[in-house]
Amino acid sequence: MDGGTYKEIMGRAKAYIDALTVDSAHNVPQRIVADEKQFFSWDNEKRTPSAKPYLFDWSYYNGVVMEGLYDIYEADPKKGSAYHDYVRAYLDSMIVTGKDGKSALSRNLAGYVDHHGADCYKTAALMERMAGESGAYREITADLYRDLTDPAHSNSKGDNVPTQDTEAALGHNYWHSWAGGQPPRYKVWLDGIYMLQPFLAHHAAAVGDSAQLALVQERLDWVADTMLSPNGMYYHACNSREDVCPYHWSRAMGWYGMAMVDVMEVLPEAYLEKRRKALQVFVDGILPYQSKSGLWANLADRPVTQTNRLETSGTAMFVYTILKGVRRGWLDPTYREAAMEGFAGMVREKLKDGALTDIYLKASANNTNNYELTEYYLPDEGKGSGPFIMAYAEMLSLDGTGSLEA
Repeated sequence: MDGGTYKEIMGRAKAYIDALTVDSAHNVPQRIVADEKQFFSWDNEKRTPSAKPYLFDWSYYNGVVMEGLYDIYEADPKKGSAYHDYVRAYLDSMIVTGKDGKSALSRNLAGYVDHHGADCYKTAALMERMAGESGAYREITADLYRDLTDPAHSNSKGDNVPTQDTEAALGHNYWHSWAGGQPPRYKVWLDGIYMLQPFLAHHAAAVGDSAQLALVQERLDWVADTMLSPNGMYYHACNSREDVCPYHWSRAMGWYGMAMVDVMEVLPEAYLEKRRKALQVFVDGILPYQSKSGLWANLADRPVTQTNRLETSGTAMFVYTILKGVRRGWLDPTYREAAMEGFAGMVREKLKDGALTDIYLKASANNTNNYELTEYYLPDEGKGSGPFIMAYAEMLSLDGTGSLEA
């Protein structure tokens, strides 16, 4: 990609990101969080707002947008203060002080983060990254970490997560969802690896919990050994090699790729060789299915059709994974070009009229194919907008300066 193309692509991407977040008159964190009838425009709950059955604002589909903005800030702190302040406003607006003087997440806004399931912990990874800025963040992340890891501790619902919701036979991985006290048929989802392991790894590294870091390594080893398909890609979910969700959904694989590179930042050096090999296998598995446009299809190994479209969220995650892997020296620089073409393809093909299009809403983790429902292709859905912003932050490093001025 030449300098002129890079500048044009990055300029369009930045304009979209800023209009969606820091320059938006609607998507103001304090206003949204203070009123349950309001939504971020990328909020998954905006799609079904009547019952509010899930988390209101402490949610991974909001969290990944915020984490992407924080990535931009870290790429250039001097010029990225607006992104930092936006993220900080989001996190601070959900914190309350209890009668004991301790900081906690508001139960009105994040009521069941401690017992619903893996998705509810993703934003903790962002708070962990910013823990040095706030004693409240440190208190909250310590409590969330305890809920997930302490076998002598029960959460507010009375459940002990590390004994009730993990299994040694699954590499000590967590069930993806714990609602209702029953494990789903497919216990380990690639989604769940991303929702939990980066937070656990970063907090464990910060407090010197070597036992938990060993468990993170074991969990990732189990995924690499069990969920890899003969065609080089990964299954969305499984209990064992014999009991898998048979579809290769790009976003599910994208969650796993992002989890790997985020965890590798803090794993002990002795663990990294295995992770580097697994990352190499992962990238080599997905690249043969990249289209000429640079994007990947929703079902990655199937022909592109009107129902199996080139899909934005999975593509963004692959771009982020590859670029970060190259930047950190875990992947050969020759992989960079494919990722750059993926980002350019998203801007050219999917950024239309100020919206990021063809982000797939959700898919089943059983044998039912709901991966090709045209009504599920949405614009500006957080699971796509967030990873797109993360990928943009990685693209910032490619001009050699990290400048925010495209």
